[in-house]
Amino acid sequence: MTSKRREKIRLLLQEHGNLTVAELAKRFDVSEMTIRRELKVLADLGLIQREHGGARFLARLGEAEREKTFIGKLAADLVAAGDSIILDAGTTTLAVAQSLKKKCVAITNSLPIVNLLLNRPEITLLVTGGEVRGTTQALVGPMTREALANFNADKLFLATTGLSIDRGLSTNNMQESEIKQSMIEAAKQVVLVAHSAKFGQVCYHTFAHWDQIDVLVTDSRLDENTGQQLENMGVKVLTAKLS
Repeated sequence: MTSKRREKIRLLLQEHGNLTVAELAKRFDVSEMTIRRELKVLADLGLIQREHGGARFLARLGEAEREKTFIGKLAADLVAAGDSIILDAGTTTLAVAQSLKKKCVAITNSLPIVNLLLNRPEITLLVTGGEVRGTTQALVGPMTREALANFNADKLFLATTGLSIDRGLSTNNMQESEIKQSMIEAAKQVVLVAHSAKFGQVCYHTFAHWDQIDVLVTDSRLDENTGQQLENMGVKVLTAKLS
């Protein structure tokens, strides 16, 4: 019951932003001391931030948080019950993980996503292993690539640093670039999740071209001409309304 209650608390905080200990105690019909214990565990996992008399949800989505939240919700709707999915490391894929509702198998190299999905009984969680890259909390290296080589995913939710019509998807880290390529090879369908402000950015290494991308989920600020170009290249473009 404790882990289920903890997950319900996390989901409530995600929905409402912040809640008081008294409100949570009343909702779950338990003592305030019990709620404080649950909040401490969630805070230790880095999922929430405790405040005087309550707690708030810790989204940790960085820049363009609002856009990423709506992109994450739209992308998560693409997951069907029973799917096996790969969640790439990144703040936009973290937003996808936050909105997952279907029973599925999820494999990831992202420690923040692991912490987020750890107590979700409807999700079978698989972690790649590998060396931790401190700046992004992503697992990288030969162990990560080997784990992905043995996985057959229905869908990959892929993140990127740079986006360009001409140069495709790019990043500034070769280790993460290799992992992304392994993820693409392991998935039947590749869903790129990225906010529109990333278009026009080109990093020093291209890890994928548009013919490897099936779906782009972005926000409604995407330039109409860019969207049409991608559709002409065979990429299905889904735009999340920012409302």
